[in-house]
Amino acid sequence: MRTVAVLLIGIASAAALGLWSAWLAVRSPAPVDTIELGAWQAWPNAGTAEADPYSRARLARTGEIPLGSGEGLVLLALTDDSGAPLTTSCEYRVVGQTPPARLWTVAVEDPDGHVIEGDNGAAALGSDTLLRAPDGSFQIVLSPTPQTGNWISTKDAKHFRVAVRLYDTTARTGTELTTLFMPRIARDGCA
Repeated sequence: MRTVAVLLIGIASAAALGLWSAWLAVRSPAPVDTIELGAWQAWPNAGTAEADPYSRARLARTGEIPLGSGEGLVLLALTDDSGAPLTTSCEYRVVGQTPPARLWTVAVEDPDGHVIEGDNGAAALGSDTLLRAPDGSFQIVLSPTPQTGNWISTKDAKHFRVAVRLYDTTARTGTELTTLFMPRIARDGCA
């Protein structure tokens, strides 16, 4: 009788630990095959047959539909370049050059991936409407208060992430992605 009790406790413990570890893997904010470029993270295998099972399970849990390998690539930033979390109590500047893509967008989203619409209704900027310097560089202000030039409101979220979606890009392969120069995210000041 004691052997049966020990066996049942062992089976229950193994099942509980297995389910708990699977839950942790699926709840992870980043897939296993993450490539980091400063503050930016990319998952080149998302939406392809090469995606790892944990990434597929995470996508199934969240309901996200990744861009396919022929469509483009999503890069996310949850922190600024210093590693501090992005928060609406601070103002940020996204500064740099356009990534190589036919079209790209920059959007401010809540941590769950929902686009944050500011007072002016503009939730994102696209490469086709972006104001640029003569050398092709750009500057986008992320702030809860209106700014001149390229501005995206962060007013209605305590914490947020910045999502860059590259459409029709060659930066889908791992080698090309690791040499990609992404814009910097600099914190200007906090309230």
